[in-house]
Amino acid sequence: MAVLLTFACKKKKDETIAPQYKADTGTGGNPDPNNITTTGTTTFAPVPTENSSFYVGGAGWSNPSCITTNSLYLKANNGATEVTVTFAFPPSVGTTTYQVASNVGAQTCVFTVLNAPGQPADIMWYGRSGAIQVVSTGTTVNASIIGSIRCEQSNFKFPAVTATGVLGCN
Repeated sequence: MAVLLTFACKKKKDETIAPQYKADTGTGGNPDPNNITTTGTTTFAPVPTENSSFYVGGAGWSNPSCITTNSLYLKANNGATEVTVTFAFPPSVGTTTYQVASNVGAQTCVFTVLNAPGQPADIMWYGRSGAIQVVSTGTTVNASIIGSIRCEQSNFKFPAVTATGVLGCN
């Protein structure tokens, strides 16, 4: 004769990993206040999708901060567009050609454009290639873009902004 015995046991509830809800805890906040969660949608600004080009200098452009013997940068503004050329050392008297680079150096400069024409607002563009010829008398400085300067966003090679023209300070 065979006997079959069946036992029923109640499984112990493990509450160490279970979520807690307002009805259980009496609070309406985030169950883990040290891990902030976000709800809703995120609005993204327009993304640049096409190349553009513009001319620096001429009508509508101003040079609010002119380079002097103590300054390391030259700026030009037109509305919301701001072009900045940064040097490692103030340009010496005479004519000097600087290559546009990621870092300033003895013969390199950094070229940036904020709010480039034809592109979405609030994007900084960085000069990746090109050259600038600077003529300094010690009291006046003029910087001419040789050919053009190709600018890109910090993490993307496309699209590109191309700048031509002059920055001056008299």
